[in-house]
Amino acid sequence: MATTSRLCVEHVENMGIHYYQTLRCWRKNFMERQNEILALGFNEKFIRTWEYYFDYCGAGFKLLTLGNYQFGCCEFQCRVELEA
Repeated sequence: MATTSRLCVEHVENMGIHYYQTLRCWRKNFMERQNEILALGFNEKFIRTWEYYFDYCGAGFKLLTLGNYQFGCCEFQCRVELEA
């Protein structure tokens, strides 16, 4: 990475299991507000599509089939001293 961008990866974390919990909360909130969503003009297919998304992706993250990675980068500092 340093040869093309001047960035150096310092930290990598797979946050997928946390994203599973996030999707579960989003699904719960979404499903509790179905009537409000329908009142905005969305139909049952829209609701089923999102319910499917929350469940399908949530299962992928829980089973570690999917990952959600966070990379921490810093500016690359060349530490090689040239010999005279």
